[in-house]
Amino acid sequence: MGNFKENEMRVCDTTGLPVCLNAQLFIKLNAVVAVVFLLIGAIAAIGLALTRWPAVHLLPADWFYRFLTLHGLNMLIFWILFFEIAILYFCGTTLLNSRLASTKAAWVSFGMMLVGAIGVDFAIFQGKSDVLMTSYVPLKGSPLFYGGIILVAVGTLIGVFNFLGCVYIAKRDKTYEGSVPLVVFGAIAAAIIAVGTLLHGAIVMLPTFAWSMGWIESVDPGWYRLIWWALGHSSQQVNVCAMVAVWYLV
Repeated sequence: MGNFKENEMRVCDTTGLPVCLNAQLFIKLNAVVAVVFLLIGAIAAIGLALTRWPAVHLLPADWFYRFLTLHGLNMLIFWILFFEIAILYFCGTTLLNSRLASTKAAWVSFGMMLVGAIGVDFAIFQGKSDVLMTSYVPLKGSPLFYGGIILVAVGTLIGVFNFLGCVYIAKRDKTYEGSVPLVVFGAIAAAIIAVGTLLHGAIVMLPTFAWSMGWIESVDPGWYRLIWWALGHSSQQVNVCAMVAVWYLV
């Protein structure tokens, strides 16, 4: 069946679809970690709500902005990126009756994303990166904050290219007939937009990281905002494509 080797796949008891066992592992890992970061962001959101409630006023000013930064990064970046990688691996293997392009690349992608995201959250809790999700210059976070975001962006790019490798292998080995399923088409569209989006994220953080390390004197605020929103706005379109694809699948 498909291009699977012996002991590389199983058939889902519920749907009858082929499941690549290597892909299954990374689908689970990315999906579970995504939900963990969603939970962290949700807890931060509760703290913010209880602070805005005058009768409670839970957090002091510094911790309010710390929680606001934590909420934004975890719910608007980490949760979404981890879960979308899980979606891409599912679409690129199960729905195309194909195998995962590279297990090594999947490990590298997941490891970089996880280490980067944990690093960002640690930097926030240190109290050295109360710069909100946009981290507008001249607000300065710690090098760990910017370095972690770079790791997440590059790791996600590796995951996206691994998915595109799955699509290539499926096309080469003719594991499906005709055009790709509509859900996979939506995932491919999301992946293409994600490449430009994540490249902008990595590009804007590299000089900012150098600035936080003291290697350069400053980063132009206008340039920073322009490139950052090439990340911010287009990331919404990645999410829209992925959500529409999943809604159609469901």
